[in-house]
Amino acid sequence: MREVGQAAGPAGSAGMEDRLRADGHGRLSVVPRGLPLPILVQGVRFTAALCAVTSVDVSGRLADRRPLQALGWFAGRTVEIVGRRDAIAVTARPDARMTIGGQGHLVLPSSVRRSCGIGPGHRLLVLAYPDRSLLVAYTMSALELMLSRYAEEHEAT
Repeated sequence: MREVGQAAGPAGSAGMEDRLRADGHGRLSVVPRGLPLPILVQGVRFTAALCAVTSVDVSGRLADRRPLQALGWFAGRTVEIVGRRDAIAVTARPDARMTIGGQGHLVLPSSVRRSCGIGPGHRLLVLAYPDRSLLVAYTMSALELMLSRYAEEHEAT
């Protein structure tokens, strides 16, 4: 195929242009440019994380157990839970005082919920990294801040 020009993108794709290409028989087709991709840092090993959005009940229990299951953490597993501002980090440690509940749910201590401003019904973005044995949870306000900063940085491009 050879590129022959540009055409306006589909409705709702303001600012994006598609490219017209002709095949060997002279037929034109539209090839969308797509979304811009970030530049990846070389030498960094990217790992797959299981992502879930889950709610917190009145006792601080996370409703979704899939992140814990992806980590291989089941009832009775001891974990350390550290909360700062809008984020929570959970790691498995044999000497930790917190444990995964009898039904396989993670319960956030009240001190962590208070420090992160989490109340009953609040939702968290939970990321499980099995290769690092790490679970990270972000409040929706933290997620909103991250997304708005990302949008600001990429508006000029």
